[in-house]
Amino acid sequence: MDDDLVSLNNCRILIVDDKAENLELLTRFLEAEGYDVAFATSGKEAINIATIFLPHLILLDVMMPGIDGFETCRRLKSLDRVKDVPVIFVTGKAELSDIVEAFSVGAVDYVTKPIRQEELLARVSTHLQLQALINLRDELISTLRDKTLELEKLSKLKEQQLETSQQFSHIGEMVGELTHELGTPLSVISTAISHLDEKQKQLNQQVQQKTLAKSDLQGFIDNTAQSYDIVLSNLNNAMNLINSFKHIVVGEFSGAIVQCNLADYLHDIERVLHPKLKRSPHSVTINCPVTIQITSDMGALSQVLINLINNALIHAFDDNSHGSININVEQKEQEAILKVSDDGQGIEGEKLSKIFEKYYSTRLGSGGSGLGLFIVKNLIEQHLQGGIKVTSQLGKGTEFYITLPLYISTKNK
Repeated sequence: MDDDLVSLNNCRILIVDDKAENLELLTRFLEAEGYDVAFATSGKEAINIATIFLPHLILLDVMMPGIDGFETCRRLKSLDRVKDVPVIFVTGKAELSDIVEAFSVGAVDYVTKPIRQEELLARVSTHLQLQALINLRDELISTLRDKTLELEKLSKLKEQQLETSQQFSHIGEMVGELTHELGTPLSVISTAISHLDEKQKQLNQQVQQKTLAKSDLQGFIDNTAQSYDIVLSNLNNAMNLINSFKHIVVGEFSGAIVQCNLADYLHDIERVLHPKLKRSPHSVTINCPVTIQITSDMGALSQVLINLINNALIHAFDDNSHGSININVEQKEQEAILKVSDDGQGIEGEKLSKIFEKYYSTRLGSGGSGLGLFIVKNLIEQHLQGGIKVTSQLGKGTEFYITLPLYISTKNK
């Protein structure tokens, strides 16, 4: 999948309608938004085209010659290649029984004619993004599963296994924090959808009892619009967090040399750490010029910075303090200078001289492996072709001074 969660102007949409004027109108609306559009004039033709065109979304009329839209939808949902493609019915049939039938055959939404351009485009965009979120979740799970298996194969030697485990130890914690953080927007989305479902049931009951008033129908329409706003807002929040998580975690596992804007990447790291930081009394501030472009092993850089931030959160501050961690970046000729500092307790001189040694830790016997800063130094020197120094003053804090070349090649890595 592309770095953006879903590139809407590359999405394929299949329109199914037997009226040429409807096809022309919908095609004009969608192509103006950058969608790739195909169309069919019957249910049978739609099924054939769908298995070849593989659309991201289908707009389907109900009343058509041959098999109608409901039966077409049933058949599409029975085909493995397109069964997960969201279907939106677009039709002049506005009876509640038709709406209920549409959802029962697998549709995700129902738009009545005459078509309102803004409403149609909003619903198309929302369902494309919802489907993209589902796809991305599955992709992340698959990637993490595959990479976990790869890591397990590297554990032939005990020492190598320990180093690898320590290097990626923060991933498991971030997965747990991501899951917890996504709970809120997904819960709100679920509540909004449940609310809409309840309103639909009430409307169906009023239709059956012949007590449906025009004001009731307008109220249902207003509720639908409000629910879509809530869903879209919370969906965007969830997608932003997942996109940052994807950039960081997949980059760490791949070890690829990539070019990116350094400020954007650092803020992805900040976003991924936000669920942890908001439960901490300490804060992280990033200051980086937006003009710095870097070509490097960005996965290694994220491991370095996350390790340094976690190290500060664990070691730097008194239990009752409210500390600050700052990452300040500047460019000097062909190098990026990163200063990672805290205003914590500081480190004694004897301990400071051993801080990058393998297995050295002030917390040995308390869960620390003594590999964290050793791995940081190794990543900077071996993977990022840079350097790291540390200075500290008791009672004032600690600063890590990192120099990185703005460009490294695969050959030299």
